[in-house]
Amino acid sequence: MTEALPTVPKVTLGRSGIESTKIGLGTANWIGWTSDENFLSVMREAFRLGIRHLDTAPSYEQERLARLLREADPPDDLVIVTKVGRLRNAAGEIEFDFDPDVAERTVELNLRQLEVEKLPIVLLHDCTDEAMPFILGKGGVLERLRRLQSQGIIGAVGVATGQRQAVALAAESGEFDIIQSYHLYTLLNRVATERIFPAVRKHSLGVVNLSPFAGNILATGAVEGAVYSYLPASEPVLREVSRMERECAEKGVSLPIAALTLSLLCQDVDVTVIGPVSIEELREDVAALNPALSEDELSAIASNTNHHNYWG
Repeated sequence: MTEALPTVPKVTLGRSGIESTKIGLGTANWIGWTSDENFLSVMREAFRLGIRHLDTAPSYEQERLARLLREADPPDDLVIVTKVGRLRNAAGEIEFDFDPDVAERTVELNLRQLEVEKLPIVLLHDCTDEAMPFILGKGGVLERLRRLQSQGIIGAVGVATGQRQAVALAAESGEFDIIQSYHLYTLLNRVATERIFPAVRKHSLGVVNLSPFAGNILATGAVEGAVYSYLPASEPVLREVSRMERECAEKGVSLPIAALTLSLLCQDVDVTVIGPVSIEELREDVAALNPALSEDELSAIASNTNHHNYWG
């Protein structure tokens, strides 16, 4: 029953001081195909349940999101996270550009599309380790975003990428406020514990873990056509996930809930972003705030090998 669901707790995103919530609502992989009615109903229920973290980007359907968001009667304390650097051109193709002028124009675009005067969090989207020297260097995009931050246009600046080297470099630099990564802390890949989490603790950075289901085999299980990190799952990954499913079944817990619980229990993760496709799935995810597994049980289920994600 909905009434029995736990309240989504508030969290503070590290030294940024931004107050968000333990669970965030993502819009990356399903807003494009779901109906307006369904998307609107999920947003409204998420807000009702206490979720105050919304992840978007100009390369998603951000204009459509903004239109639906107005209809959803968003709460005043909603934290909208958007991005720069990964853009969709006129032909609909994805392009990457971390030029400071392009980033500033993208910030202006985000302000117009989302109809806000200030962007709470702006992240560099899918940046690579090769781009980091330019991003961090004199006259680079970070310097430009900091200027916009000083003008009150941006609240916090960070990175959002699944490339483990780029995330580690960003965290270790101490130059960002927020670190958002994907597929680097899951039941299949906990490489974030090696360099990323120690660095965020050192610099008191906010941490957002996107896609705890590893896009998306930890939600579907080892079914035919299963996808790990947006690619067909390899045989070793399929075997590992099959083992996880058996162990979860013995403990009376579904694999998706175990995958989500791993992120929710992690002391180094502030916000876990999910992308539920229905109200029922959303409620199941929120119910995971009452953990059915201990950290020791989750460690036993998790892979002992880090299966690298799409970005390597």
